[in-house]
Amino acid sequence: MEFAKSFRYLIAIAACLPLLGCFGGSSVPTDTLIYSRGGDANGLDPIHTDIGESVKVIVNIFDTLVEYHEETLELVPCLATEWETSEDGREWTFKLRPDVKFHDGTPCNAEAVVYSFERIIDPEHPDVKNNIIPYYSNYRQIESVEAVDDLTVRFKLKKPQATFLANMALFASGIVSPTAVKKYGAEFTRNPVGTGPFKFVHWMPEQEILLERFDDYWGEPAGVSRVVFLPSKESSIRVMQLKRAEIHIADNLPPVEMDGLEDTPGVVVQSTPGINIGYMTMQTQKPPLDNVKVRQAICHAIDRDRLIDVAYSGKAEKARTMTPPTLWGHAEDVPMRSYDPELSKKLLAEASQEDGFSLPVKLELFVMDQPRPYMQQPRQTAIFIKDALEKVGFEIEIITNDIGQHFQRMTRGEHQLGLSGWSADIADPHNFLHTLLHSDNINDIGGNNLSRYTNEEVDQLLADAELELDQDKRVGLYEKAQMLIYNDAPVLPLVHVPVRIAERDNVKGYKLHPSSRVRLKTARIEEQ
Repeated sequence: MEFAKSFRYLIAIAACLPLLGCFGGSSVPTDTLIYSRGGDANGLDPIHTDIGESVKVIVNIFDTLVEYHEETLELVPCLATEWETSEDGREWTFKLRPDVKFHDGTPCNAEAVVYSFERIIDPEHPDVKNNIIPYYSNYRQIESVEAVDDLTVRFKLKKPQATFLANMALFASGIVSPTAVKKYGAEFTRNPVGTGPFKFVHWMPEQEILLERFDDYWGEPAGVSRVVFLPSKESSIRVMQLKRAEIHIADNLPPVEMDGLEDTPGVVVQSTPGINIGYMTMQTQKPPLDNVKVRQAICHAIDRDRLIDVAYSGKAEKARTMTPPTLWGHAEDVPMRSYDPELSKKLLAEASQEDGFSLPVKLELFVMDQPRPYMQQPRQTAIFIKDALEKVGFEIEIITNDIGQHFQRMTRGEHQLGLSGWSADIADPHNFLHTLLHSDNINDIGGNNLSRYTNEEVDQLLADAELELDQDKRVGLYEKAQMLIYNDAPVLPLVHVPVRIAERDNVKGYKLHPSSRVRLKTARIEEQ
């Protein structure tokens, strides 16, 4: 039984680490934070992952040059204390914080920063053992990065880039220990070394990841000695553990269970609007999905209002576009896709006559096996979509994969339909529209354009918006792109979801961030 297994791991931690204290009948160590989530990480090298469960750990191990304010989306100093840009926007110079150490005791200096970014931008870098770099396109405008002196780094860009500074706060911009990367090689992803408030101790796949407070951290020390990340796909188990005070925090729980926890003694539920999108991708290069009428028929067949009631307990907002309304650049002029099953049947019949395929149309729908912030009940969502599509002329087979295989297979274009989503890495429309729908992001080894959607006009609008430094002009470009995407229907935006976590009431100091990043440095546990 998964619960018994997880509990044994907690006992083992206490036995191996006497400083943790001991377990009472309904308590866990007061200086160790137990964070339970829906799945495990797939790697802890910042440049080689875009999986949320990895990011939750990475942002506690690694620091970036700049970061978001603890409570807002304002960019503030981190490893860099100040920065300036040239008049033409093509040079950025950062002054580094002195006397910063990596967890292995080596200095974090300008050479380490240069090394970290060259691992991303240099396709022939000798210390990159994995060619999957999901965020490569964010850095493609970097022409060079150099160490001016021990505490000064200068970036030269090919062209001015509106998103450059925000990209410096991206978790993939985490500064790594060159010594550790060279030491561990391809295994650095399981032996990460950064400068963050917590250092890596061990990873038992599908069991736990253990972090420990870094005593030589340059900033305020972490509020707890240790953090344990526990994976569990069964939300009911995590709810039971939380009620029994056997864990401290649980995330990505189904809305009904989260609602119930709001009235549970000893439990507090935190909520933030979230900057995310849950959507269904359609592989536009596979017939009959290469016909826009088929894609539009699919879009009009799904009653998203009803989906929100069924799979989200009413705790979601129907999506108009792929850009969340909590983010600037959201196009209010784009029509809200209507639920119209009769129109779906008409469009599908027309496409059938045009392309000569018979009805019903057989399609596979890929779904992940664990909850995500934008899709807490993926299986239930998939069943709802299957039922809706089969009423208008489709025959749907649901294909369930673990989270890693799910996205790997869709990245390779193996799906026809697939459930997916995105949570903001940076507070910019570029992070949604370019990342998910620009043709530059079609590739088999980490591209996030899962629909394999190509529209030259959209590509140009998104490219222009990235380089345009005037935000008002950027908004106009993004609005035009969103209207074209709506007409082409390579995706069906489903929902925007508030992010909620449940925690024991003796957890203090931890606040959900608008970006949904799980930064645990300020968390502490009060004895009860």
